[in-house]
Amino acid sequence: MHLASQKISDKEYYRTAKQLQKKIMAAARSPAHHLGIRAVQDIFTDHEHRLFHWVTDRRVPADNNRAERDLRPTVIARKVSFGSSSDAGAETRSILMSVLHTLNRRRGEQSLESAFKEILDEIAKNPDADLIPLVLRSLPDSP
Repeated sequence: MHLASQKISDKEYYRTAKQLQKKIMAAARSPAHHLGIRAVQDIFTDHEHRLFHWVTDRRVPADNNRAERDLRPTVIARKVSFGSSSDAGAETRSILMSVLHTLNRRRGEQSLESAFKEILDEIAKNPDADLIPLVLRSLPDSP
């Protein structure tokens, strides 16, 4: 997480980030004798394609501190309203709020409604579409 704050060239950043990713994945693939540790390792091995965007794009933070702070009001609202009545409803709310907060923070001149509509239109065309590229594609400063 401290890599992004270092004053190094992009070339050095990406080289170091790739090395860190390899070390993290080596630890995630190593044998674990405790089921709790194995469960955490499985998060990394099962979702590797979603966890390392910071390796290929220096603008993406390696942590989720800002996202956690942004979602805090939503979490409080969910708790005081006693949450969703089903696991599927809770997951849907979680995904929608994450997408909306991301779009709202980085949408540039485009309205939140317009950016969200474009994503929903794309999902309507392809229900199996991966949300991450759709959200990042709609952002003005995406690569």
